[in-house]
Amino acid sequence: MDIAFSLGRDVVLLALSLAIIHFFVATVFFVEGESMAPNLATNNVLLVNKLAYLASQPGRGDIVVLRFPGDPEKRKFVKRIIGLPGESVAIQNGNVLINGKKIEERYLAIELQTTPDRSVTLGPDEYYLMGDNRRNSSDSRTWGPARRRDLIGRTKFILFPPAAVGFVPEVFY
Repeated sequence: MDIAFSLGRDVVLLALSLAIIHFFVATVFFVEGESMAPNLATNNVLLVNKLAYLASQPGRGDIVVLRFPGDPEKRKFVKRIIGLPGESVAIQNGNVLINGKKIEERYLAIELQTTPDRSVTLGPDEYYLMGDNRRNSSDSRTWGPARRRDLIGRTKFILFPPAAVGFVPEVFY
Protein backbone atom coordinates (compact mmCIF):
# COMPACT_ATOMS: atom_id res chain seq x y z
CA MET A 1 0.00 0.00 0.00
CA ASP A 2 2.77 2.44 0.90
CA ILE A 3 4.62 1.69 -2.35
CA ALA A 4 1.49 2.26 -4.47
CA PHE A 5 0.71 5.51 -2.63
CA SER A 6 4.30 6.70 -2.97
CA LEU A 7 4.38 5.86 -6.68
CA GLY A 8 1.02 7.56 -7.27
CA ARG A 9 2.17 10.67 -5.42
CA ASP A 10 5.40 10.77 -7.45
CA VAL A 11 3.49 10.45 -10.73
CA VAL A 12 1.11 13.27 -9.76
CA LEU A 13 4.01 15.52 -8.69
CA LEU A 14 5.87 14.80 -11.92
CA ALA A 15 2.78 15.55 -14.02
CA LEU A 16 2.14 18.76 -12.09
CA SER A 17 5.78 19.85 -12.46
CA LEU A 18 5.75 19.17 -16.21
CA ALA A 19 2.49 21.10 -16.61
CA ILE A 20 3.91 24.11 -14.76
CA ILE A 21 7.06 24.03 -16.90
CA HIS A 22 5.01 23.71 -20.12
CA PHE A 23 2.61 26.55 -19.34
CA PHE A 24 4.97 29.02 -17.69
CA VAL A 25 8.64 28.24 -18.41
CA ALA A 26 9.27 26.41 -21.67
CA THR A 27 7.45 24.47 -24.32
CA VAL A 28 8.20 22.76 -27.62
CA PHE A 29 7.17 23.87 -31.08
CA PHE A 30 6.93 21.67 -34.16
CA VAL A 31 7.99 23.47 -37.35
CA GLU A 32 5.51 22.99 -40.18
CA GLY A 33 6.29 24.38 -43.60
CA GLU A 34 9.33 25.97 -45.18
CA SER A 35 8.91 29.62 -44.13
CA MET A 36 12.15 29.57 -42.08
CA ALA A 37 14.23 27.50 -44.52
CA PRO A 38 17.11 27.00 -44.82
CA ASN A 39 17.72 27.80 -41.13
CA LEU A 40 14.82 25.75 -39.75
CA ALA A 41 13.20 22.83 -41.54
CA THR A 42 9.84 21.12 -41.51
CA ASN A 43 9.61 18.66 -38.60
CA ASN A 44 12.29 20.42 -36.54
CA VAL A 45 11.25 20.44 -32.89
CA LEU A 46 12.24 23.66 -31.13
CA LEU A 47 12.65 24.42 -27.44
CA VAL A 48 10.82 27.68 -26.72
CA ASN A 49 11.83 29.76 -23.69
CA LYS A 50 8.70 31.50 -22.41
CA LEU A 51 10.70 33.46 -19.82
CA ALA A 52 13.15 34.94 -22.32
CA TYR A 53 11.61 38.39 -22.29
CA LEU A 54 10.88 38.82 -18.60
CA ALA A 55 14.19 40.60 -17.97
CA SER A 56 14.94 41.82 -21.50
CA GLN A 57 13.15 43.05 -24.59
CA PRO A 58 12.77 41.10 -27.84
CA GLY A 59 15.64 41.94 -30.17
CA ARG A 60 16.22 42.14 -33.89
CA GLY A 61 17.22 38.74 -35.22
CA ASP A 62 15.51 36.78 -32.43
CA ILE A 63 13.60 33.75 -33.67
CA VAL A 64 10.27 33.69 -31.88
CA VAL A 65 7.16 31.58 -31.70
CA LEU A 66 4.00 33.66 -31.81
CA ARG A 67 0.27 33.46 -32.04
CA PHE A 68 -0.89 34.48 -35.50
CA PRO A 69 -2.37 37.98 -34.98
CA GLY A 70 -6.12 38.00 -35.46
CA ASP A 71 -6.37 34.29 -36.25
CA PRO A 72 -9.52 32.76 -34.75
CA GLU A 73 -7.81 29.35 -34.76
CA LYS A 74 -4.96 30.75 -32.61
CA ARG A 75 -2.35 28.99 -34.74
CA LYS A 76 1.30 29.41 -33.80
CA PHE A 77 4.14 30.30 -36.13
CA VAL A 78 7.90 30.72 -35.96
CA LYS A 79 9.40 33.91 -37.44
CA ARG A 80 12.40 36.22 -37.08
CA ILE A 81 12.10 39.69 -35.53
CA ILE A 82 13.16 42.28 -38.10
CA GLY A 83 11.68 45.57 -36.85
CA LEU A 84 11.40 46.85 -33.28
CA PRO A 85 8.87 49.21 -31.65
CA GLY A 86 8.99 52.75 -33.00
CA GLU A 87 11.14 51.88 -36.02
CA SER A 88 10.37 52.52 -39.65
CA VAL A 89 10.62 49.33 -41.73
CA ALA A 90 10.84 49.61 -45.51
CA ILE A 91 11.28 46.99 -48.18
CA GLN A 92 12.86 48.47 -51.31
CA ASN A 93 14.34 46.68 -54.30
CA GLY A 94 14.58 43.40 -52.39
CA ASN A 95 16.31 44.91 -49.35
CA VAL A 96 15.05 45.59 -45.83
CA LEU A 97 15.74 49.06 -44.44
CA ILE A 98 15.35 50.02 -40.79
CA ASN A 99 15.02 53.78 -40.27
CA GLY A 100 16.44 54.25 -43.77
CA LYS A 101 19.49 51.98 -43.32
CA LYS A 102 19.84 48.65 -45.11
CA ILE A 103 20.30 45.70 -42.77
CA GLU A 104 22.62 42.85 -43.72
CA GLU A 105 20.77 39.55 -43.60
CA ARG A 106 23.55 37.01 -44.02
CA TYR A 107 21.28 34.19 -42.87
CA LEU A 108 19.19 34.45 -46.06
CA ALA A 109 19.91 32.41 -49.15
CA ILE A 110 21.34 34.79 -51.78
CA GLU A 111 18.48 34.23 -54.22
CA LEU A 112 15.85 35.14 -51.62
CA GLN A 113 15.12 38.81 -52.05
CA THR A 114 12.45 40.40 -49.94
CA THR A 115 9.30 41.47 -51.76
CA PRO A 116 7.00 43.32 -52.24
CA ASP A 117 8.09 46.92 -51.71
CA ARG A 118 6.31 48.56 -48.76
CA SER A 119 6.93 50.59 -45.63
CA VAL A 120 5.47 50.83 -42.15
CA THR A 121 6.23 52.68 -38.94
CA LEU A 122 5.82 50.43 -35.92
CA GLY A 123 3.86 51.46 -32.86
CA PRO A 124 5.26 51.39 -29.30
CA ASP A 125 4.31 47.72 -28.82
CA GLU A 126 4.74 46.37 -32.36
CA TYR A 127 7.30 44.07 -33.98
CA TYR A 128 7.85 43.37 -37.67
CA LEU A 129 8.39 39.65 -38.24
CA MET A 130 9.45 37.75 -41.34
CA GLY A 131 10.28 34.21 -42.28
CA ASP A 132 13.79 33.50 -43.56
CA ASN A 133 12.35 31.94 -46.73
CA ARG A 134 10.89 35.22 -47.95
CA ARG A 135 9.22 33.71 -51.03
CA ASN A 136 7.35 31.16 -48.95
CA SER A 137 6.38 32.99 -45.78
CA SER A 138 3.18 34.54 -44.54
CA ASP A 139 4.39 37.16 -42.07
CA SER A 140 4.15 40.86 -41.20
CA ARG A 141 4.20 41.69 -44.91
CA THR A 142 0.84 39.92 -45.12
CA TRP A 143 -0.79 40.28 -41.71
CA GLY A 144 0.90 43.38 -40.35
CA PRO A 145 3.00 43.87 -37.23
CA ALA A 146 2.71 41.60 -34.20
CA ARG A 147 2.21 42.98 -30.71
CA ARG A 148 4.36 42.00 -27.73
CA ARG A 149 1.48 39.96 -26.29
CA ASP A 150 1.46 37.79 -29.46
CA LEU A 151 5.01 36.55 -28.77
CA ILE A 152 5.04 33.26 -26.85
CA GLY A 153 8.80 32.99 -26.47
CA ARG A 154 12.22 32.85 -28.03
CA THR A 155 13.81 29.75 -29.49
CA LYS A 156 17.53 29.06 -29.50
CA PHE A 157 17.67 25.27 -29.61
CA ILE A 158 16.57 22.49 -31.97
CA LEU A 159 15.64 19.31 -30.08
CA PHE A 160 14.82 17.03 -33.01
CA PRO A 161 15.65 15.36 -35.40
CA PRO A 162 18.98 14.05 -34.11
CA ALA A 163 20.92 15.31 -37.15
CA ALA A 164 19.71 18.87 -36.47
CA VAL A 165 20.08 18.97 -32.67
CA GLY A 166 21.90 22.06 -31.51
CA PHE A 167 21.76 25.79 -31.08
CA VAL A 168 20.07 27.92 -33.70
CA PRO A 169 22.78 30.26 -35.07
CA GLU A 170 22.48 33.74 -33.57
CA VAL A 171 22.31 36.80 -35.78
CA PHE A 172 24.01 40.07 -34.96
CA TYR A 173 23.19 43.21 -36.92
